[in-house]
Amino acid sequence: MSDNMKEKNLEENKELNRGETENKEAVVNNEIKETTGSVTEVYDDYEEATPPEEVTGKKKFKLKKRYIVGGVVALLVLGAIGRSIIAGKNQVTMVQTTPVVLGSIENVISISGTVQSAETKTFFSEVAAPIETLDIKVGDKVSAGDVLYSYDADALERAQKTAELAITQAKGSYNSLYSAVGAADRKYAEGMTAQQINDRLDAITAEIDALNTKITEKTNRINQTLKDLNNVALDVNQNGIADSSEFNAYGTPIFDSSSDSYIYRNESGNKDEDGNYTEPTEQDRQASLAIQQTINDVTYALKSDAEIQSWNDQITALKEEQSHLSSAKAAQVNGGTAASSKASYESTQIVQEDTIEKIEEAKGGVKAEFNGVVTEVAVVEGATVTAGTKMVTMANLDDVQVALSVSKSDLPKIAIGQNVDITINGKAYTGEVTKISGNATKNSNGVAVVETIIQVTNPDSDIILGVEATNKIHAEKADNTIVLPYEYVQTDADGDYVYVVENGLVTRKDVTVGISTSTDAQIVEGLSEGDEVITSDATMLMEGMPVAVNNM
Repeated sequence: MSDNMKEKNLEENKELNRGETENKEAVVNNEIKETTGSVTEVYDDYEEATPPEEVTGKKKFKLKKRYIVGGVVALLVLGAIGRSIIAGKNQVTMVQTTPVVLGSIENVISISGTVQSAETKTFFSEVAAPIETLDIKVGDKVSAGDVLYSYDADALERAQKTAELAITQAKGSYNSLYSAVGAADRKYAEGMTAQQINDRLDAITAEIDALNTKITEKTNRINQTLKDLNNVALDVNQNGIADSSEFNAYGTPIFDSSSDSYIYRNESGNKDEDGNYTEPTEQDRQASLAIQQTINDVTYALKSDAEIQSWNDQITALKEEQSHLSSAKAAQVNGGTAASSKASYESTQIVQEDTIEKIEEAKGGVKAEFNGVVTEVAVVEGATVTAGTKMVTMANLDDVQVALSVSKSDLPKIAIGQNVDITINGKAYTGEVTKISGNATKNSNGVAVVETIIQVTNPDSDIILGVEATNKIHAEKADNTIVLPYEYVQTDADGDYVYVVENGLVTRKDVTVGISTSTDAQIVEGLSEGDEVITSDATMLMEGMPVAVNNM
């Protein structure tokens, strides 16, 4: 300590002593003291020249007593404290410090959990048959493809035959609604309702009537023409027809060009000795031939007219359609009945074909779908089961996880994707946080916990389900950050802080703590690299206190 500071302390001590002496003298001059033990009794001093009773008529006034508990002692203590404070402010305290440097911090949370499978499968019987073999029990480990149980082969064959017959029967019931004889007729009415068939039959009748009317009209016209031609032929040959002349079916004389005497006329022609005409004239002959040719043409047209023939063909086609539609109408099935029968057939077909498929699969026995362990066997060998009977339950050993119950204090530190070191039965495994429940539950102690799932990334056949696993979750981590031992961080009503040395004095630095472990704390705000943090006992320090660093 410097000479100036020592002289200053001596002067302050002298001033305190003088003040203390003056206080004692003032007490002696103004008060009468009686001291008994640690209690000092002080009495006020009154003059007694005239008795109080004679002046006032009242009782004699007694001295008023005051009690001062430790008065003098308190004055002495206060003086001592004052001297100590004055001396403390000027005393230099030796401290140790550590420089603020960057480092890494990681929060590893240790918590136990239960090993379980992420996938379980319960097998139910797909068929109705007796169990022929069942060679597994609870706890057995099986591999993918191993046969768990098998059915009686004969019973499966009978069940398959029954399913096939059910399909055949349903199909026959549906087909019985439609006879093979009426199949061609129903083709004409395919997609038509009964009303549409009736409407078409009425239309066909009308078309046939219209065509017959056309045929009748044209035939009448041809017959009238033929009649007129016959009349002309008669006019040409009147009075000149030999008795031997022949007539056709229409009453027209038949002219034979090779005959010299098929027509005779009195008015012209050659005559014999008696003056009778022996043959017609050439003019009469040509006229008769022309008329006869026309009659022949008209007669032919009456039998083979192209338009009449087309109309007749149309009538034939219409009558054929009419016949088919009439038959289809008679063979038509009620729409509701047909739909119901068809639905029943298709439903039976779907169900029984599915049954047949399952029977085919069951013939080789039911096999494990993954590597796992048998956790339940619900049937016995030889029992006859029905479809839907619960058989066996397996847990997958290729998909293993650990279930944890995380407290609210650890929950903010855990996130999906964090790596985990897992120990199961003394063997190390790796894992990853894959699920954090969105709902808290109460544990047996009534504490709210959140279920968290860790997926084991390298499971093997040594894992036993249901045992406890210890887990170290690599939670929060930060690199290139300020890290201090937690013991250097102080806390009061204003928050977290540390003491640093600045210009030879203790300085408080309020800090914000980030990641924290049981030993270290990340300082995310309040300190800078290079700051000198005091590592000495903080209870002996006050802000502004002079200090000297001694890191020896």
